[in-house]
Amino acid sequence: MRSLSSNSAALAARSGRRVRYDDDTRRLRYVNCGHNPPVIVRESEVERLCATATVLGLFEEWQCNVAETVLAPNSILAICTDGVLEAANPTGEEFGEEGLVNVLRTRQCQSAEALLDSVIAAVKKFAPGEQADDITLLVAKPRQ
Repeated sequence: MRSLSSNSAALAARSGRRVRYDDDTRRLRYVNCGHNPPVIVRESEVERLCATATVLGLFEEWQCNVAETVLAPNSILAICTDGVLEAANPTGEEFGEEGLVNVLRTRQCQSAEALLDSVIAAVKKFAPGEQADDITLLVAKPRQ
């Protein structure tokens, strides 16, 4: 069982994600509180792990649901900060989810580590020069 989480501060509110994956069942349980959705790229579809709650700290009463999905063989899970998606080229066009998914699909046979390197290289090529935000990315693939 593996567990990953991230959060970011914005005044008194926090957004966050938590993912728990079980290799034996391929079950992925997650909460997403205000972050851009992680994506699971499969052979013929893209699943977005959309928000299961609002950001933390804005409301006196708050509820968070846990969602669940399955990572089938050859699936790719990508979790990133908005710095990856909002990296802009000189004309102002953003790399976006489309750019992320395109890199993952065209290089899906690579290892998770190589995919991570490929996405970061593609973002830097698309948006050369100093980045306006951090580029934080996690790429995972289930064991075959």
